[in-house]
Amino acid sequence: MTATRRAGIALFGVLGVGLAVASGTAFASSGSSSASTHMAGMSSAPASMVGTTKGWYKGETVTLRYTRNFFCQAPPASGASTKCEAGSDYTQTPATTFDPLYVVVPLGFTPPESTLQCPTAGHCIDHPSTIDLSAILGSGTANALLPPHSHVVATANTGKPEWWNVDVVGVKSLTAWNKIVNGKSDAQLEWLQKNDSSVVTGNIPTNLFLFFAVKSAG
Repeated sequence: MTATRRAGIALFGVLGVGLAVASGTAFASSGSSSASTHMAGMSSAPASMVGTTKGWYKGETVTLRYTRNFFCQAPPASGASTKCEAGSDYTQTPATTFDPLYVVVPLGFTPPESTLQCPTAGHCIDHPSTIDLSAILGSGTANALLPPHSHVVATANTGKPEWWNVDVVGVKSLTAWNKIVNGKSDAQLEWLQKNDSSVVTGNIPTNLFLFFAVKSAG
């Protein structure tokens, strides 16, 4: 997987997410949050919010330092309070240049909380609290809580802050999740998508952008 953004949804990915939701086990959530996370704002307007989460880059754990609120803008239309939409690609961007952020979401299982960089549904620094999933899952999911997840980047952008467009990747088994946790890279995601596509979805596009800099975890 390169820094060039991939759009489009694989059919098996859509079906996998839909089946997980139908069984009531779609997004494993945790009852606690880390000190570095809190609820993001309810609009896409920039705010002076500063905080961090962890991320994975080239086999290492890095720190993502957020200094602006998220950006979501129509079209596509969204039923979420945040105006964020999954399953439809962006048409409006907050900048002319940006890189992809791969948000990996466990489907139908609960991974160790230590492997979730945003462990609480709807609560994470400068992330939206809700997102419209109806383009993927149908009615009743237009204002769903943003699920617990972790982050993978394909570039560090030399440590400079920039906007990142979110692609969601659903992970369907703890074994596959552990491979991503151990690999800590976009190359590991791509390998699973190409060689073991029954356990991960394709890249699911969104109109969601986050603003952060990639820093050494040191």
